[in-house]
Amino acid sequence: MNNIKIVYSWIGPRGPIMNTELPNILCFANVATDVIVNSQKFWADGVYYSIFLNTEPYQLASTMDINENDTFIYPFSLAWRHSMKTYFTPFNGLLEYSHTPNNIIHHVRMHKGYFLIDYSIEAFILPEHLHLIHTYFKNHSIPLGKIIYVTGCMNATERYNIWCQQNNIPDTPNDRIKLVSYPVSKYNFVNYMVDSIEPIYDTEFVPDKLFLCWNRRFRPHRTILALALDKLGIVDRSYYSMGRYDPEFGEHSFENHLYINVFEHNDFNLTGPDLKKLLVKLPLVIDGKTEMFELCTDKSGEARTFYQNSLISIVTETNFDLDEVTLTEKAFKPAKEKHPFILVGGKGALKAMRDDGFMTFGQFWDESYDNISDWQQRLRKIIELSEQISRWNNEQIIDFKRKVKPILEHNYNVLKNSSTKHIAEKIKILIKE
Repeated sequence: MNNIKIVYSWIGPRGPIMNTELPNILCFANVATDVIVNSQKFWADGVYYSIFLNTEPYQLASTMDINENDTFIYPFSLAWRHSMKTYFTPFNGLLEYSHTPNNIIHHVRMHKGYFLIDYSIEAFILPEHLHLIHTYFKNHSIPLGKIIYVTGCMNATERYNIWCQQNNIPDTPNDRIKLVSYPVSKYNFVNYMVDSIEPIYDTEFVPDKLFLCWNRRFRPHRTILALALDKLGIVDRSYYSMGRYDPEFGEHSFENHLYINVFEHNDFNLTGPDLKKLLVKLPLVIDGKTEMFELCTDKSGEARTFYQNSLISIVTETNFDLDEVTLTEKAFKPAKEKHPFILVGGKGALKAMRDDGFMTFGQFWDESYDNISDWQQRLRKIIELSEQISRWNNEQIIDFKRKVKPILEHNYNVLKNSSTKHIAEKIKILIKE
């Protein structure tokens, strides 16, 4: 296949500036020589560097060099700080505010150009999100098949096909967007692991703590799980973080969130006294870290001691009660630290991990919860599993650690050696088809 050009309106000495917005001084500085940008308060382009740089058959190109014979991708990296509605407001959205050149729009519409929408940092593929994308590009008379949507949703194709069937969208090249599932947090860890010290998994050490469970934002599955495990006496035996108030909406308290999401909507057999018992312990703090970059990456390595002194991670993913499966940085931290894990994610989250090359722990405990559609039943199974593990004695713990080590070594190596080349290959195949 001939070269596929990755096209940008602005290119500096150190690479391109994102197409999504007109560049500001921080954007220019980020691609200039001999300049260090000590700010995380702007959105730098990442899709070119993470997927296309030094990858066949892609090459960097300027908008000025494009003609009707070129096969090209014009990428947009979307940021969490704007809503999908802002980006895809009809005739007042992404193309307008980015000042996308008319020749690029024309060649996408009429020739061999593609718009790539990179929203891999999120898993936005709900019906309202898909409706916004379809409506926006239809209003611009751009065939939907010229849109490549890169999302953090691991079952994006399945969810999109269901939506298309429900809305009578024909399964033809011009009527459906192209989807790529890309767990971007996984590949961020790969870069951090290059210079980090490999963890040592001690099979003969009985850790002081049973579980390790990090939580920040309130979600129904997180608050319910904390309350249920505390009722079983497990929280006191674990490294467990949980706030008294939401870190971003201070007026939103743990108990208010719980009353809305627990006592009125399910039968977890949790009571007011159970809530009072946990409230006196909040906030539960593991390491006191609050800086977002460190929370997402563990780059300093200071979190390792908590992995090494606990038996199993309980990973409370972002999505649990939705049909969209996410694998954020939370899912990959245990692999980086050679730690067994129970994944509290949407239906099929464990399957998504296995499809991505990781091994899970079905030989040690029942992972059938991953197949349960009803989120409350799925959570009850996870609570039961946690209670079963909490009854292991020291002999069982050592036996488990000896047998699980090959899986942990495998997962560490899968993560460390992960490459985005298969993402680039998938995009190439979508264009070729």
